[in-house]
Amino acid sequence: MPDNKDSFEGDQCRIKVNPSGGYFYLNDSDDISQIRLLDIAKSLSRQCRFTGHLLPNVEMYSVAEHCVLVSTILEMQGEDPVTVFAGLMHDTAEAYLSDIAAPFKGNIGNYHAVEAAIMKRIKTRYRLPEKNSPAIKKADWLALFIEADQLVVRKSDPEGVETWQGYDQYGLEGRRLSDRMTLQCWLPSEAAHQFLMRFAICVDNLYGAE
Repeated sequence: MPDNKDSFEGDQCRIKVNPSGGYFYLNDSDDISQIRLLDIAKSLSRQCRFTGHLLPNVEMYSVAEHCVLVSTILEMQGEDPVTVFAGLMHDTAEAYLSDIAAPFKGNIGNYHAVEAAIMKRIKTRYRLPEKNSPAIKKADWLALFIEADQLVVRKSDPEGVETWQGYDQYGLEGRRLSDRMTLQCWLPSEAAHQFLMRFAICVDNLYGAE
């Protein structure tokens, strides 16, 4: 296995992607043909949120389901179709980078720069605005507290979600939403299907009249 002394540069800085069977090259910043929707949906559906640290009775909660949740929250809050679509796609760079625990991302080299570069390609591919609406950040935080309330933190935990960063601003509203929304915890095949269905709805809402 490669170790941290190995360097992958040029054409070797790539990963194999499926189900397309192609490759995604990190440094091909202008090539959006490598961005394929089925690759994204399948990858995100197989990646567990919270690096897998869910409550013992929870089998799976994927990044794909999280993306659907964020998009749904934005729609519930009356955001425009572009923002609802961008909310669905907001974490799609993780199809190529993997889901890293948010508190650790800032300590992993130039992770944020690489993530931003991949997101730029994805946004170009799917005709999304270069800059995210602030509503997406809020919906992402609200989703976090819904997920934490239902899937991560025990009710008896002395350090509950009240101690988490962002709780003062988003936690109470997230918990109120949690009382109205039940997370489905789809297994990968269903999560991929639901992500693709949500994508189709978003695109139809945006471009159906064209």
